Amino acid sequence: KMDAEEDPVVHEVNVYLSKSLADNLYLLQYPVRPSSMTYDDVTTLAARMKPEQQKIELELRVNTASANYSKSKGEQIALNVDGAQDYGGGDAPDRFYKSDKMDKQVLTSSRVHLPSARYAAGILKDGELHLTSVHGVVQMRPSFGYMDKADTKIKEDIKAQEAGESSQDEEEEAKPIHVKFSRVESEEAKARRKASYGYLLKQQDEEPWVKMNFHSQHADLSQAVHQQLTSNVSQPVSELHSTPNEFLEKLIEKPSESNSEKPALPTNVISLTQLRNMPVSDQIRSLLINAKVIKFSTLMQLLPKNTDVTAALRPLQQVAMLVQGCWVVKSDVLYPKDTCSPHSGASSDILCRSRDYVMWKFTQSRHVIRKEITSVIKLSTEDVRAILEQMSKVKAHHGWEFIQETDNTFLSRHPEVAQRQTMLWEAKYQQLCKQLKLTAVKEEKKDGGMSPPERPKRRRTTSKSRRSFSDHSDTDSDAPKTEVKNENIDTSRLSGGTAVANGPVRARRRSSSDQDKDKRKKELHLFINEKISEMGVVTFSELKRQFQLKLASCPPGHVLGTGVSDRMLQQAVLDCGGERLKSEWPPKVTKEELFIFYKPGDSTYVQTRQRMLEMFHLDSKIRLHVLQQLLNDKEGLTLTAPEIKNIVKDYCVPGKNGLWYLKGTQPTDNS
Repeated sequence: KMDAEEDPVVHEVNVYLSKSLADNLYLLQYPVRPSSMTYDDVTTLAARMKPEQQKIELELRVNTASANYSKSKGEQIALNVDGAQDYGGGDAPDRFYKSDKMDKQVLTSSRVHLPSARYAAGILKDGELHLTSVHGVVQMRPSFGYMDKADTKIKEDIKAQEAGESSQDEEEEAKPIHVKFSRVESEEAKARRKASYGYLLKQQDEEPWVKMNFHSQHADLSQAVHQQLTSNVSQPVSELHSTPNEFLEKLIEKPSESNSEKPALPTNVISLTQLRNMPVSDQIRSLLINAKVIKFSTLMQLLPKNTDVTAALRPLQQVAMLVQGCWVVKSDVLYPKDTCSPHSGASSDILCRSRDYVMWKFTQSRHVIRKEITSVIKLSTEDVRAILEQMSKVKAHHGWEFIQETDNTFLSRHPEVAQRQTMLWEAKYQQLCKQLKLTAVKEEKKDGGMSPPERPKRRRTTSKSRRSFSDHSDTDSDAPKTEVKNENIDTSRLSGGTAVANGPVRARRRSSSDQDKDKRKKELHLFINEKISEMGVVTFSELKRQFQLKLASCPPGHVLGTGVSDRMLQQAVLDCGGERLKSEWPPKVTKEELFIFYKPGDSTYVQTRQRMLEMFHLDSKIRLHVLQQLLNDKEGLTLTAPEIKNIVKDYCVPGKNGLWYLKGTQPTDNS
């Protein structure tokens, strides 16, 4: 570093930031003309702009009296553009050149892909520097659109002449009109169409021009606007809280000593310096997006020191899912809405559910086969390979192997997080079964799953009746790992009513377990009454999905995260007034448990609901006018279509062609 004596401060200038014109200040460059040949003395006839595209057009007068102007060429260009019929027509509104010769030229802008936020216009006034940020930078070049107009004019004249000759002696024949019906556009085709050059060009053409008034630099209005570049506020900027040294470090990039030796980092890699300036949640999100798969111990090493584990787990579960004890970034984080595949143009929805299926497969096994994946998700080979490369690597004779070793350390230290993630994956799998038309069959976990490592066996306790029992010693370690919900068991039944050696301890544990059971039951009933009962009709998969969302919002250690079985969830629905509903299901839709919560209403409401459920008992779909006729014939009720619709929509959702389905039973588009 250079000492202050060797590099003395010569002069200090106060800097002021002006924001009056920050959103409307553009820098116009003229790269085809030298700086000595400006347009200051040229008359501007018109000006217009497309704000969204930052596109500007200026019509400038051409000096036709100049010695360098070719009058014959100018007249020929005007004749080609406006045509012989309009040529000499005076002030016709559709004429491009009004004076029968080329009397103007058009300058059109093109955007300069530079970070305009790094540029500012400055004024040094009274020893003070006033800066205004530049909103955009464009380059103005001559436009030759009139040549395209002349070519189009010639083609139109030839076409009109040919049509006139053929229609002199012939009467136009009647031709049949062919009506064409376009098929429904798929999401993939729609995404590909929106990413095409023609679609983007059409979007640009559809933006209307905004007419503007041009004022020279010496005009009074220009001088008034010029004054807005000077800031009148003398208060210090409150956003700058850095010390002078920190401000200089942010302002001036330090040169790298080994820049010539080391290659530049990829554009998708974030530096640790940038990470330290982010909140912890943003750091976790950035690390997951760049790493795709990461162990929790590695993540904690990259986060600031003294970061609390609980404070890191909460935002981590919002952007990642647990696979093989490691954290994999969520698909909706990696593929935001309205994005598409760079390989095939597939929409983000298709990419998300395809990647979720691959992640789920890795929760069941450390190895997957690409052909099996492709046959299920129906995605292009390039997209499937790109998804697999994010979280796995090729292994000979095994297919694709998960890229990280199973993190048993995390699974053993955080069993409640692992259990919550397992339940989230169960709900995700049910959703994938509907989207991908899978058979909802539990697969056995092979060569490593997401379950925590087996705990050491407890010593068996022998009762006076010589019967032994234990919480974990009866588990066969060689048996296939299937999901078993632990439920509280009264140990007095196992011992046949006789006392055991450590009876008081058992009694205390049973009392604590009963309290937890009552508290869990109370929380379940509260969840059902708040979230589920208002839905009217709910499938069991939707019930479990809502429960997973509830679990995700609960803090670690919540009583609902200690283990809620499917049977407990179903019983809670029945306890809160729900009933099992028997109805027909549409073809190709997986059947499952269906529950209904009857909403209160008058006699008309009850009779309409009863007739509606009778119709669903015979068919998976109904029509409102059929229900209306049935109510009129059987109940003598005369209800309008809107009145029936208000009742039906409490339990049903509309489908195609005026059909209505019970909530959760409607077929998807590709069913």
